[in-house]
Amino acid sequence: MAIPEPGTSNEGRRERRARELRRRIHVTAQHLFLEHGFEGTTVNQIADAADIAPATFFNHFPSKAAVLDSVTAEIFEYLQSILDEVLALEATTQQKISAFADRVAQEILGVRNLAHDALLGLIRSGAHSGHVAPHASRIRDPFASMMLEGQRKGEVRDDLDATFLAEVVIGALNASITNWLADDDYPLAERLRETATFMGEAIQKQSDQDASGGAHARRGDER
Repeated sequence: MAIPEPGTSNEGRRERRARELRRRIHVTAQHLFLEHGFEGTTVNQIADAADIAPATFFNHFPSKAAVLDSVTAEIFEYLQSILDEVLALEATTQQKISAFADRVAQEILGVRNLAHDALLGLIRSGAHSGHVAPHASRIRDPFASMMLEGQRKGEVRDDLDATFLAEVVIGALNASITNWLADDDYPLAERLRETATFMGEAIQKQSDQDASGGAHARRGDER
């Protein structure tokens, strides 16, 4: 058995403690953001709730905004995991969009404050950097892959780029979430479901759209 170099074991423990402390600050801040919002939470409150000195906070995060960025990254990582599950379904592209919308509605309804601040943080990040924040690619890229696969299967229109279609669908879903964040009475689950259905029809291959339109017309004539 190899004998570890002097200090190697202690250094490993220090790194582990640093990770654990950073995680504790992250989770504590997330809970406070949920309860009081980003603007309503101070670094001192986070430090006090995490049972650390404010100086210790700044050893791990340069600012309160940096913690929000960490929380936002985790939210998008979770959304990506939901999307990965949806992509694995044996279903059409349109059905996958609806399934993703339903899951998002279920997960987001209980975290309005945090979702609001995460969205604002994402917008701020994009505005400051001059481009879309990197978190967004966690959702856009898998969506683009889903659109491309739908095009290959003949389900999705191929007269437009798959990435563009992904951005349009995501933008429409985000619009429903933004409206919900601004209005307590906004029917988020219903709107996300309706948006998913509408966008699913909008991205259909043209021949499918024509057939769908013909079916709607026939039903109208029967009435």
